[in-house]
Amino acid sequence: MPSPQPPYEQVRREIVEQVRTGELVPGDRLPAIRAYAADLGLAAGTVARAYKLLEEARIIVTRRGAGTTIAPGAQQIARRDVESMQRESGGPVDAALISLFAGPVATARARGARDVEILATVRAVLAGENGSGPTAAS
Repeated sequence: MPSPQPPYEQVRREIVEQVRTGELVPGDRLPAIRAYAADLGLAAGTVARAYKLLEEARIIVTRRGAGTTIAPGAQQIARRDVESMQRESGGPVDAALISLFAGPVATARARGARDVEILATVRAVLAGENGSGPTAAS
């Protein structure tokens, strides 16, 4: 996904968003760093850095032998994190834009799309992709 953010920050934000929306809940296990890095096509150090930031923010907990899980209370922390990111990126969202997007988002969710997939699609559209290329969803 094209983004000016470093890959570790993209991974961190995706996990925060999944926690915020309840897609990931306290106790859910995250993949091992190497496995997740391989799945994403990233270096293990990139995912390790994202996990470190998430652990510092108390969104995840890593225990030797038990792996990495979503921390208790992570959803509240994720909500505050997202609110902070929104303020940093220009403040509150325009209510008229919310109205424009509400229907298509509901349709995408009804088709089984996850929020991170919807966000990636919006980013792709903003980047000028029109969906006619070989990676377009059917």
